[in-house]
Amino acid sequence: MRTRIFSMWIFGVLLFAITLASATPAENGDWNWSSEDVPWGGLWALSGMFCFIWLLGFIIQIIIAVYMYKDAEKRGKSGVLWLIIGLLFGLIGLIVWLIVRPPEPSFYEKKVEKEKQERMCPSCGRAIPFDANICPYCGKRFGGE
Repeated sequence: MRTRIFSMWIFGVLLFAITLASATPAENGDWNWSSEDVPWGGLWALSGMFCFIWLLGFIIQIIIAVYMYKDAEKRGKSGVLWLIIGLLFGLIGLIVWLIVRPPEPSFYEKKVEKEKQERMCPSCGRAIPFDANICPYCGKRFGGE
């Protein structure tokens, strides 16, 4: 994967260098980029498009990595690890994340978890800790005492 990316960058740099070398200065010192005088003049536009495509791919890869980071943090996983994976592998890393990510806790699961930690005072109706023997608000005693 890295070899392919490296070779594509080398190809882009060489293409850009050929384009610059193909531009010949005119007699008055101005650079002439017309295709009539320079046989390689069309490479300027091609190298510009090539650089734009790579820049666009890099921006998409950063967007994928940020999405993976936020989604992993929301689901209780290591966001930094998935950010690095997203930056290194891009779309393949996103596919792996979509396969292995845990399900997002639903609203009802969060509510049930909160209810397990608290209970309601029968006297005043406020939420109190589950292990409390006395209501901190109204002073009512519970339990087998």
